[in-house]
Amino acid sequence: MVSSAKPYYFTMDIEALAFPALIVLLKMTCFIIGYLIVRLGYNLLVSGIKGEFKFTSEYKGIKGGLISSSPGLLFVLLGTLLIAYTVFVDKPFKYDWGKQKAGSIQLKLK
Repeated sequence: MVSSAKPYYFTMDIEALAFPALIVLLKMTCFIIGYLIVRLGYNLLVSGIKGEFKFTSEYKGIKGGLISSSPGLLFVLLGTLLIAYTVFVDKPFKYDWGKQKAGSIQLKLK
C-alpha cells in the first residue's frame, strides 16, 4: 500500500531570520564605530594635540558639561556613549508565524 500523504517540510519566512540578523548587524556596526572613535580620541590624547572646547548637554532637566583643552577627551567620551547606547538599548522584535493563532513569538535582543 502506497501512502498518499505529502511530506511536511519546515519552512521559515525570510523575515524571521532577517530582522534579528539586521539588529545584530546594527549593534555590531555601532560598537565597532564607537571603538574606532575611542581609539581616535586616545591617539589624540597620546599625541598631545591641544584645542579649547566647551561641550554642554541637557536631558530631562539634567545638565552636564565638559570643558577641556584636548579634543581627544571629547572623542573618548562620545565613543563611550555610543558603545553604551549600543549595548544597553533594547531593540524588540515581534514576529507572528502565521500558523499560531493564539500568540506570537517574541525575540528580545539586548
